[in-house]
Amino acid sequence: MEIWLDTADLDLIQQARLMGIVYGVTTNPSIVAKSKQGLEELLEKILEMQNGPVTAQVTANEASKMIEQGEALFNFSNRMIVKIPVTTEGYKAIHALSEKKIPTMATAVFHPNQVLLAASSGSTYIAPYFSHICEADMDGIQILKAMLHLLERYKFPAKLIAASLKSGEQVRECMDMGTHAVTLNKEVFASFIADHPQTKKSVDRFANDWKTAKARRSLPF
Repeated sequence: MEIWLDTADLDLIQQARLMGIVYGVTTNPSIVAKSKQGLEELLEKILEMQNGPVTAQVTANEASKMIEQGEALFNFSNRMIVKIPVTTEGYKAIHALSEKKIPTMATAVFHPNQVLLAASSGSTYIAPYFSHICEADMDGIQILKAMLHLLERYKFPAKLIAASLKSGEQVRECMDMGTHAVTLNKEVFASFIADHPQTKKSVDRFANDWKTAKARRSLPF
């Protein structure tokens, strides 16, 4: 399962990169606005910080303008993936950009119908908002399973990337379902990578036992 970071926090991206576990970085207009940086400046820093793909979202509502913004993002870097909301105009933009071999991520997804439409339009990734689906009195796990089954049944190449996760438990639920990817904010990422108490206990025991070991001749232990 691909692990993406949903952030503009460069320190967090660096931490994940050093661990070798970050596949890419997602952003959206809210994240960019909160960063207090210009879009180009922020994207340059994120692209330099890690070697994976980076997403940025169109802000237009009309397909023609979405396409223009998507082309500009891809011209900025061929590692950019264009995020496009699953609206009627969005599907048009996804299809047009896919025809130009520009990768897209369909976003703000809540229903399997939207997955079918986005995949048929040629989207590279499809991002359902998992926690929001759960909070809307819907069975989020069953809905994500239905989305995954749909992609598999009709052999679409699109990957499902679960977005807006609220806990490490939701990450594990996505793992159990076989979700292709997840995108995690700072808090969920920290929870997910936190040392297990039993692991810490074992490490402490090893450290105490090592104090009684015979002295080493040359190895730096």
